[in-house]
Amino acid sequence: MLKLKKISKSYHVGDFSQRALDEVTVDFRKNEFVAVLGPSGCGKTTLLNIIGGLDKYDSGDLEILGKSTKNFQDQEWDMYRNNTIGFIFQSHNLISHLSILQNVELGLALSGIAMEERHRRAKEVLTQVGLADHIGKRPNQLSGGQAQRVAIARALATNPDIVLADEPTGSLDSTTSVQIMDLIRTIAQDKLVIMVTHNQELAARYATRIIRLKDGKITDDTNPVKEAQELTSDFHLKKTAMSFATALVSSLNNIKTKLGRTLLTAFAGSIGIIGIALIQSLSTGMDLQIANFEQDAIAEFPIVVTDMRFDLDSFQEMMEEDSGIPEYPDTDYASVYLSANLLRFARPNIITDDYIDWVHDYAEGEGADLITGLMFDRYMDLTFFRVDGADEYTSVYHEDSEDGPDGSGGFSLSFFNRLPEGSLLESTYDLLYGTFPESEAASGSFEVVLLVDQYNRIYDLTLQRLGYSNISEDDTFAFSDLIGKEFQLFVGDYVAGVSDMEEALDVTISGIVRLKEDSSSGLFYNGLGVPAEVFTAIETNHPEAVGAEIQAIYIYAKDFAAKESVKAYLDYYNEFHGYGDDSAAQIEYIDRAAMITSMAKNVLDTISIVLIAFAAISLVVSSIMIAIITYISVIERTKEIGVLRALGARKKDVARVFNSENLLIGFGAGVVGIGVAYLLTIPANLIIEYYSEVPNVAQLRFTDAAILVGVSVFLAFLAGFVPARIASKKDPVIALRTE
Repeated sequence: MLKLKKISKSYHVGDFSQRALDEVTVDFRKNEFVAVLGPSGCGKTTLLNIIGGLDKYDSGDLEILGKSTKNFQDQEWDMYRNNTIGFIFQSHNLISHLSILQNVELGLALSGIAMEERHRRAKEVLTQVGLADHIGKRPNQLSGGQAQRVAIARALATNPDIVLADEPTGSLDSTTSVQIMDLIRTIAQDKLVIMVTHNQELAARYATRIIRLKDGKITDDTNPVKEAQELTSDFHLKKTAMSFATALVSSLNNIKTKLGRTLLTAFAGSIGIIGIALIQSLSTGMDLQIANFEQDAIAEFPIVVTDMRFDLDSFQEMMEEDSGIPEYPDTDYASVYLSANLLRFARPNIITDDYIDWVHDYAEGEGADLITGLMFDRYMDLTFFRVDGADEYTSVYHEDSEDGPDGSGGFSLSFFNRLPEGSLLESTYDLLYGTFPESEAASGSFEVVLLVDQYNRIYDLTLQRLGYSNISEDDTFAFSDLIGKEFQLFVGDYVAGVSDMEEALDVTISGIVRLKEDSSSGLFYNGLGVPAEVFTAIETNHPEAVGAEIQAIYIYAKDFAAKESVKAYLDYYNEFHGYGDDSAAQIEYIDRAAMITSMAKNVLDTISIVLIAFAAISLVVSSIMIAIITYISVIERTKEIGVLRALGARKKDVARVFNSENLLIGFGAGVVGIGVAYLLTIPANLIIEYYSEVPNVAQLRFTDAAILVGVSVFLAFLAGFVPARIASKKDPVIALRTE
C-alpha cells in the first residue's frame, strides 16, 4: 500500500541543521494498525507529516500503490491529502466557527461532493462515532472526547485509504482514551492506520505493529512487511476545489463569531460610500434641474444662426500661445492686442436664400409642430459716431440694411454687438469698472459696455474707433479714461451735411466687463455690448431702417426633444449639400440654451469631482483598515489554515476563504452606505427646498447605487488581497503547530 524508500528530512535554522529523518525505509500494508513510538524529537511527527503530504522530504521516495511521488506538484499533494489521507490530531483542530456537521463536511466539500450527499455521509460517520445527537453543536459545546470523535468522523468522511493519528489520546483522560482507541482499532480493520504516541501501554494493547524511532532512524519494527508486494499502480487522484459557496458559508460563520468587529469595519467602510452617494445624488439632481432649466429656457435661448463664426479650435491654440501672460489680472487699465490676430480665425456663415428656404420649409412643414417661433434678425441702416467735441463726430461703424456692417457683406470684426435679453450679461461677465448698462433707447439715450479679454486687453481696431491713434502693444489705457466716452447712433440713411444729428441717439460707455473665469463661452468677443432693448426700440420706431439682409435667424423650439430634432435638421443641410468635409462652406448654429447649461454643468461637475475626491479619502482609509483586519484574521485563524491544507485545500482555496470574507464586508459596507445615503437625502431635500424652493434635488439613481456597492466590494477585495495571499502561502505544518 505505502512504501518509504530512504526518506531523509532536515530542518535548517540559520547555520544550524537538524536531521529529523535519516534514510528511513519502511513498507505498510493496506490495512493494519501501526503505532510509532520514540522519544521527543526522534522524528515521529515528521514521519507522519511526510506520509500525509503536509511536509516534503529532502531525498528518497514515497510510493503509493507503486506510484512515486517524487515529481508531485502542489496540486497533486493537495489531492492526495483529500483523497487518500485522513488526519486525527491531538488537539482535535476543529474549526470553531463551524458546526459539528460543517466540520465533518469540509473535506467532502473540497472533493466536490454535492450538498445533499455531503449531509448524508457526514451524518452517517457522526452516527458511527456516536454523535448523531450533537450535529448542530459548535466545538466549544463538546467535551474533549466528543471533540476527538468529531475529528475522527472528519478523517473518515472522505473514506480515505490511510488514517494518520498524531497523539490522538494525548489530551484525554484514561477512560476516554480507551473509548477513542477502541474506535481507531475498529477503523484499522479495513484501513491503514498509523498512530504516533508516547503511550507504550496503549500501543501494545491496540496496535498490530509497533515501529520505534530514534534520532530519525527506525530501530525496531515488530511486524515488518516481509513478503514481496507486486503492486501495479492504478492509483489516481481526484481533483479538489473549494467552491465559492463553501468559502462563503465559512466566511459567514466566522463573521458571526466576530459580529461586533465586522459591523464596525463595515460601518467605517460605508462612510466614504455615504459621502460619495450624497454628492452623486445632489449632482444627479442638479443635472436634472439644469436639464429642466434648459427645457424652460428654450423660448428665452433659441437656436441661433449668425452671419459670422469663429474657428474655435484654432482660436484656442492662439490663446494658448499667450499662456505666459497672467490671466484675469487685477488691474484698472487695459493693454493692446492686435485685431489682425483675431481676424485670422473669423469665418463667415454665409446665410443664402437656399438656407433661408430650407429653414422656412421646415418651420411650415414637418417641423411645424416642433417650432413655436421663427425670427429673422435683419440688418438696419445704422451709423455709429464717436463724439470728438462740440459738433465734432467721427463715423466708427456703419451698418447697411443691404450689405451688413461697413459694407462687408455681413463679415467683419464685430464692434457693435447685440446682446440677448435678460440677465445673461451679468451672469456671464464680471464688471471690472463702472456699471452695467441701463437702456432708455425709447427716450433717445442708452448705455453700453466695453469688453476686455482674459488678459485685460482691447483690440487695436477697437481702440482706434474709441478715438486713440498711434497705438503700440506696450500702451495701456486706464479704465477710468474709457468710462463715460460718448457716441451718437444715427438710425437710417445718413447723408453728410443733410442728416440732422439731433435725431441721433445718445450712447455712453458705462462699464468695463470681462468674461468670467469659469465661463467657457461668451456673448461677444470684442468691442461694445449693446442691450437688446435698443434694437427693439429701433425696429418699433424706425421700421423703414430695417432691411432685407439677414444678420441672424432665431429658431424657437417647443421643447427639449423638439430642439434636438431641429438641430438634426439643420445639421442635415450641410450633409445634404455635401459640405461635411468643407468647413468653410458649412453653416453653423449656436444652441444658446445648451451653451448656458453646459457652463453651469461644467462648474457643477468640477465641484462634484472635488467633493468626491475628498470623500474618497475615507474609502482609502477604510480599505487600509480592512487590510489590517484581514491580516489580524489571518493570524487568528492560522491553525484553521493548517486544517484546511491538511484536508486537501489548495493555496487558492485558502485565499478564497479570506477573499470571500472581504467581499461580504465590502458588500455590507456598500449596502449600509447606500441605505444611510438614501435616508439622508430626505432631510437634505427638505433643507434645500426650504432655502431655494426647489424640491427633490437629491436623487440617488439605482445604477449609481449599484456602482457604488460594486466599488465598495472591489475595494474591500483589493484591500484584503495581500493578506489573503499571505494566508495561502503559510506552511501547513507550521500553521498546525500554532496556538
